[in-house]
Amino acid sequence: MSNRDGSAGRIGLGSHRRGRVVTAGGAMTGRSGVVRGAALRGGAVPGEPVAPAAADHTTRATGGLELALMIAVLPMFGQVFHYLIDVGPLYYLSKAWPFLTLPLAMHGAFRLSGRHHPLYAMVLGYVIGITPALSMIWLGNAFLDAFGTTVKVWPLTYYFSVLSLLVILRPHPDTLRRVLLAYGVVTFAMMWALWLLVPRTHYAVDPTQSKLFMYEVERGYRIYMPMVFGIMSLLYLVRRMTMSPRLIHVVLYLAGLATMVMIFKQRTSIMMLIVISGWVLYRNLPKLAGSVATVVLGVGLVAATVLVVLPAMDLVAAKFGNSLSIRMNSLTLAFDYMLADAWRWLFGVGSITRFSAVTLFDLFGTNHFYLADIGWVGIVFEYGVVGALLLLALYAVGLQNAYGRRARAPERRMRDPRTEAMVLALGDYVLFLLVISSVYSAVFTPGELAMVTALLIYVRGFWSTQAAMGPHAGGG
Repeated sequence: MSNRDGSAGRIGLGSHRRGRVVTAGGAMTGRSGVVRGAALRGGAVPGEPVAPAAADHTTRATGGLELALMIAVLPMFGQVFHYLIDVGPLYYLSKAWPFLTLPLAMHGAFRLSGRHHPLYAMVLGYVIGITPALSMIWLGNAFLDAFGTTVKVWPLTYYFSVLSLLVILRPHPDTLRRVLLAYGVVTFAMMWALWLLVPRTHYAVDPTQSKLFMYEVERGYRIYMPMVFGIMSLLYLVRRMTMSPRLIHVVLYLAGLATMVMIFKQRTSIMMLIVISGWVLYRNLPKLAGSVATVVLGVGLVAATVLVVLPAMDLVAAKFGNSLSIRMNSLTLAFDYMLADAWRWLFGVGSITRFSAVTLFDLFGTNHFYLADIGWVGIVFEYGVVGALLLLALYAVGLQNAYGRRARAPERRMRDPRTEAMVLALGDYVLFLLVISSVYSAVFTPGELAMVTALLIYVRGFWSTQAAMGPHAGGG
């Protein structure tokens, strides 16, 4: 609880620094803090009692402010608009968001204390400091070109900025659950609205014309909707099935999956979602049912491989068409270039931008070389084995905060099973990001991982935070 002098006590994210207690809210023992409870938020005089009516008013105002801020900023931290050139102002705002929220990130990095702060600081130092310098050596980048290649990794700072924002606002975990699920519903509703209302003439073959409405020979018309909140919602439904199975959970999940198959049509994402969902359901089966399922799955996989997969390999290759051949060509070029020097393997060679003086054609004789399409080989190419291991460690700490022994401790579990299901779904989403990184680059939208990890750390430590800092007025 709060100390008598009005300062917040130490909480789970806090640590002693130079003899002072630095809390996750930025307060130090003996002076005012950023967060001090409902009375100070409502403008009351410190140390004086708050009238019930005033407290109620503060509760409503604070809760509304939290909700509005969460609704406004979460899509930016989730990089929803980061590649959508179709929504001009939001697209540019998303590009600038890491720099606009840099004060929050600095507050989170230097005023808060967390077990994973050193790792994130090390990764940021490597990808923003060392890699650009190497690109100047290996690829001949100018300084500005080299710095320009770091734009895609700046969203890793969202780990600090999201954590800082959460600690300052202190939203109740159930408030976060409702906001995340609301965005999931909005995602699928917008997909159907756009699919039914937007004429086919608005769909583009050239991705430089549209990243939302696309037409491809292999997949036809499709909407490339950012699915971060949509997939989180589907994983939440899977977790709800394991806790309190209801038909509505199954129906909603199948409806969302069908929407992705019919409209989204991103094959790898859909396949990995099904795999993660099946893994979660399998892990939560009763012992006997799990044993039966293991035998059935084993027999089914062998039969499917012999009877379906092997005979259909040529058909699958033809179905993936040009995208598969481009990926294979990119893999060959990347391996050939890295094998020429052991130092390239170890520390990487960096990257170039489309505005760089050195072009992909100068390096490889082709413009069809995409690091983002060759998964961890592209990461090793750009950041080396050292950088790849550092980035893998970020996934590891995300999974640790979701599934680890510390995360499963009774005092860290949510009291509401619906909120606990959401927390577990966040962990499942980290696993989804890890699995899908085998195909898509881990730095394509790194802000997703940073945001989800910050959410997990905050929510898992919520009750200890409340005990240290006092009851929160805006609890949901």
